[in-house]
Amino acid sequence: MVDDTLMLKSHPGWFAAGEMLNWDAPTGGYLLQGCFSTGMAAAKGIEGWLTKNLNC
Repeated sequence: MVDDTLMLKSHPGWFAAGEMLNWDAPTGGYLLQGCFSTGMAAAKGIEGWLTKNLNC
């Protein structure tokens, strides 16, 4: 499972995006947009995690 920043709960510092996520809804051709959107969300989660944990 992932948290709201798309970080894996069992592996702190590891983030998932795109087809790695299990979507239970039909995407109807919007799979690429879903991948782009989750990629951006994961990137923001990574940035926040790095700032918090590495004092960047």
